[in-house]
Amino acid sequence: MESEKAVGIVALAWLIGSFLLMSRSIRRGRDLAEQLATRHPATYEALGRPRPGYFESVRRTRFAQFVGRREFENLANGSLSAQFESYRKSEARLVLSIVASGVIVALLAFAVRHAA
Repeated sequence: MESEKAVGIVALAWLIGSFLLMSRSIRRGRDLAEQLATRHPATYEALGRPRPGYFESVRRTRFAQFVGRREFENLANGSLSAQFESYRKSEARLVLSIVASGVIVALLAFAVRHAA
């Protein structure tokens, strides 16, 4: 197999894998938002019904702020706070791994392109 095709396959696998990981992350965030709505409905409504997603919206921004600023620590629910903390950490690892692996794929493509 030619190296260009191999890099193309790697790049396609990276794109698909990244999309699937992001989809799983959004699903997990939505589950947490639903738990927040069920267990702390007043807080959920006061926050503007935050919800993660792919597209820019006030609800998505508010969810990211709630998680990023660790506002979940103010909840009187240790279990839910721990789940949000775990989610926050996994999101950071996911972003870092997608960016790092994307750089590696780009470097591979660049190396193959200029090796010929």
